[in-house]
Amino acid sequence: MKTPYSFLALCISLCLLSCKETTSTSVVEDATSGAAQPMAASVEDRIGFPDFGFMESPETYQGRVFKLSDDFPYKNPGPDKDVEAILSIDFKTDWAAYMQAVKEYVFAGNASTDYENSFFLEDNKIRDWYHVPWQHWGPNGREGFHGLTQEGPVAAKMLAPTQTSTSHAYAVGFYNDLGGYAIGKVWNKPEPNYSFFEFDGFPDGTVVAKLLYVPLESNEVPYLENPVSWDAYIYKYDVTGVKTDTTRVKHPVNLIQMDIMVKDPRAISTGGWVFGTFVYNGALGNENRWNNLMPVGIMWGNDPTNNKSSYNPTPTETIINKTLTETIINDSKDLPAMHLGWASRLNGPVDNPYSSCMSCHSTAQYPVVSNILPMFNNPKVPIPEAGTDASSEWMRWFRNVPCETPFDKGKATSFDYSLQLVKSVQNYIEYASNNEKGLYSEEYWSNGHKIRRNALVSE
Repeated sequence: MKTPYSFLALCISLCLLSCKETTSTSVVEDATSGAAQPMAASVEDRIGFPDFGFMESPETYQGRVFKLSDDFPYKNPGPDKDVEAILSIDFKTDWAAYMQAVKEYVFAGNASTDYENSFFLEDNKIRDWYHVPWQHWGPNGREGFHGLTQEGPVAAKMLAPTQTSTSHAYAVGFYNDLGGYAIGKVWNKPEPNYSFFEFDGFPDGTVVAKLLYVPLESNEVPYLENPVSWDAYIYKYDVTGVKTDTTRVKHPVNLIQMDIMVKDPRAISTGGWVFGTFVYNGALGNENRWNNLMPVGIMWGNDPTNNKSSYNPTPTETIINKTLTETIINDSKDLPAMHLGWASRLNGPVDNPYSSCMSCHSTAQYPVVSNILPMFNNPKVPIPEAGTDASSEWMRWFRNVPCETPFDKGKATSFDYSLQLVKSVQNYIEYASNNEKGLYSEEYWSNGHKIRRNALVSE
């Protein structure tokens, strides 16, 4: 591809921005873009991307910081024995064992009883895990303690009847080596080089996990007692509830949810992925607090013909829809009251109660043609009244979209259910567009056209 000098200079500057060695690099916030600015750096062997966008000044903080894991495998490593063991469990008939096996796979080498120092991926001596680059940029970008990005809003009473505060969730996700190999095909250099237009999906056996935290405590959400807490650099308004408090502050956040995804070939007829969600319940009282994560349920399809509308946004009990055939919800008495998703499809406690795990992730495509939620789409699709049959427009979000197939076929490139990968490319394009004064123009990129404003891109 021809590379204008200004673009080459941008790529070089990105490399310099992201240089890091085995020792942690201190960074400070760039107030204009949220990009990470290294205070000290040395060149790393391979690619290197910015680690985070928001952090306390190194003048006031000298401790450990988040390090992006981006040394992606060059070759498909194939599934290891532990992945093969997961894929040997029937997720429909033995769903609890399947979820437990995935949880143990994720925890191995990552989750220690030194909670604050858990899930620093560079410490893992058992297996390699990888982050998606380019989530440092923008107002929701990664903070520097644990690489958490700001996620969706948490409304009052969404988690418990005693919850009066509103806030946001903060999350960090990671992929196993199979997922890292696929990410590396998109992010094989500091700019994506348009290779995402040919993205061919994740290999079978890819395992994805995401930890979600909230700044709320057990006085409002009782099941957050005995918490797994992290320090985080979050927006002050998520602590005070005052919308004008737009600065960031160091504040503890508590684990509330873990999401998992497994690319499982046995789920190919319903999309190719198995989704699971765990909720933290400190009342279980396990000595190792990571074991207080208990399964909410599992899903491998969106039940596209089940269109009777129901929702439970401020739960006092978990309402299970027994007519669903592609979702299983845990009926344990130990499960805190969950709102679940639309018509009781699977969703976690901080997820939107009018959606589902698969519904949101099935929209993973670039350009972003349809919103992840129908009621926020343009044009907006109203939430169907409880007890009525949902419209065909609403049910478009509850199809079983085949893996590697765009949600809006013919208008975008599928990112195979990876919203993180979509966000990374979206962030990069917005950044490049701002810095190159409109050379990138995603409105012209439907149907996979490789176009910059004023010029076709040559390979």
